[in-house]
Amino acid sequence: MTLRRIVDSPYVFCKNNGWPYNFRKSFETALTNSGILGTSFHTLRHSFASHLAMSGVDLNTIRELMRHKSLAMTQRYAHLSRDHKARAVDVLAGQMDTI
Repeated sequence: MTLRRIVDSPYVFCKNNGWPYNFRKSFETALTNSGILGTSFHTLRHSFASHLAMSGVDLNTIRELMRHKSLAMTQRYAHLSRDHKARAVDVLAGQMDTI
């Protein structure tokens, strides 16, 4: 895939007229068409933080990537899935079996 660049536009992703795409509108259209309910564009920030946390990225790095001023705000975004927490407990259970 080749990325077209509109020379006179300050935007990397833009229409032929140089104006930026409305990603939020496209996202909302995709949600409607797929029947996904209870999700907004802002949900992507929560998903970003959560997947980084569950991949082992430390909270301070996530804080910097999300440009939060405090770790407390980052903790509001970085949610661990039920499966992730269950696997963490299984790790401890596995260690207990060897004692």
